[in-house]
Amino acid sequence: MNSFFVLTLSDIIGLAFFSLIAIVWGIFAIKTSWKQWRCKHTGSIGKTQSCDAVCHQCGKNLGFIGAWKARRQP
Repeated sequence: MNSFFVLTLSDIIGLAFFSLIAIVWGIFAIKTSWKQWRCKHTGSIGKTQSCDAVCHQCGKNLGFIGAWKARRQP
């Protein structure tokens, strides 16, 4: 019983396109993660409709705004 795996030109183009999209997505994900990790979140903070605090500098969701405010109080 011989079974062969054949890659057609459309398979190769599809794999190349998928690989290119995955690489670009990975670069942006790493860049965003690095920016959020380095941010001190000392600038202005926004609030979403679900009461989450969001840093305006890096866009990171900081969790529930009440808990975030409680941590920031001296």
